[in-house]
Amino acid sequence: MAGRVANRFRILLAEKATRAQHNIAINDVQRETGIAWSTLNAWANNQVTRYDSPVIGALCEYFDCQVGDLLVFEKENNRYLAVKG
Repeated sequence: MAGRVANRFRILLAEKATRAQHNIAINDVQRETGIAWSTLNAWANNQVTRYDSPVIGALCEYFDCQVGDLLVFEKENNRYLAVKG
């Protein structure tokens, strides 16, 4: 069964913004974490292909979360099995 690793960056950012009661831009995250804007943009658009430990650590620190709160494994839909079976 195939699947993919996805991230919950946007969800965690929205939750943090709700708690803070104001919008949080990627530039704000960049300023507080030191992570490059292009890297954060890839996270925000769920286009990360390489998960670097320092980035994950900084994001977990920023969001006050665990790795499992940030990264999830999404199983692929089994449509092809239903068609064959």
